[in-house]
Amino acid sequence: MLRARTAILTILALLLGGCTVASKPMAAFRSETVLSDGFGPECHASNLVKLPDGSLAAAWFSGTKEGANDVVIRFTRQQPGSSQWKRPVTIAVHPGVPCWNPVLFVSANGSLTLFYKASKRIPDWEGWFSQSTDGGLTWSSARRLPAGFLGPIRCHALARPDGSVLFGSSTEVATGTKPWRVHFERCTQPGDWSAVAHWSRSAPADDSSPLNAIQPALVDHGAGRLVAYARTREGVVARTESSDDGRSWSPLRPAQPRQANPNSGLDALLLPAGQTVLVLNPGPNRLQLDAVLLSADGHAWTSLIRIDEVTKGEVSYPSAFLDSEQGVPVLRVSYTRNRREIILRTFTLSGLGQ
Repeated sequence: MLRARTAILTILALLLGGCTVASKPMAAFRSETVLSDGFGPECHASNLVKLPDGSLAAAWFSGTKEGANDVVIRFTRQQPGSSQWKRPVTIAVHPGVPCWNPVLFVSANGSLTLFYKASKRIPDWEGWFSQSTDGGLTWSSARRLPAGFLGPIRCHALARPDGSVLFGSSTEVATGTKPWRVHFERCTQPGDWSAVAHWSRSAPADDSSPLNAIQPALVDHGAGRLVAYARTREGVVARTESSDDGRSWSPLRPAQPRQANPNSGLDALLLPAGQTVLVLNPGPNRLQLDAVLLSADGHAWTSLIRIDEVTKGEVSYPSAFLDSEQGVPVLRVSYTRNRREIILRTFTLSGLGQ
């Protein structure tokens, strides 16, 4: 009996030894940079990307106040190997009409596209874009997206294996039983953004869901499985899933386990070991900004790091991605602090698994 028991334990040990168990990653504050320069003076809704040459780039909107007629899109970049960011410049302006929610997208050929919205009122948003072939040093004239398409509403787009690009989008109207609605847009010819024939849209099934949701953040789990997380008026994070690469979606429902969010912008990313991280305001207000990690058993969201915290005002609207510095994995998050600064914070990560 003892020998049999020993043999079983030995086999179990060998089996377990051949498995990779994802450990909980650890994050530690590394550095902070103020990207904005007081233009406006209000600024908000930053978007952060890495360019093919290793440069970092960021855009946000800035003006007297959100929705004011003088609000424009501002842009800055950091050359590879440099610790300094360039003085921000204006890259989109519509005289007498406010600009909103810029999103930067890097195409497979290395070109950079700025997507943004322009209109007096959010329900009347029009999607616009401008392109750069030199990493944001110069930009083409702004052009409208096809009527009925807004492009990415706030969060990063996903380049797909078939060459198309998928955008998390949404609409906000002034009336109706559910004025906020999530949908997704796909362009099959990246770069040729103005041709309506290249565009299509899809939406979560079972539109009877009571959730008013906007600004979905996309996570790619591979093999055509995508998950989108969105903010809601109902104070919880919403979730929808696709198993066919974004062509159809499950009903939009509160994420399980539930995660509180005070109707504020969020971002989502996937760690190398397959763990999901949400960067968001985790409670009833915008005073704290956290990165929260879905536990290995999928039963709870646990805190990975406190990004920032204020006693009044807000820290909000994160844009996040995983990067590395001299071989060390880092988490980069740009966000709004009190509508007066765009902050970039970098955190060292360890224990990511394989």
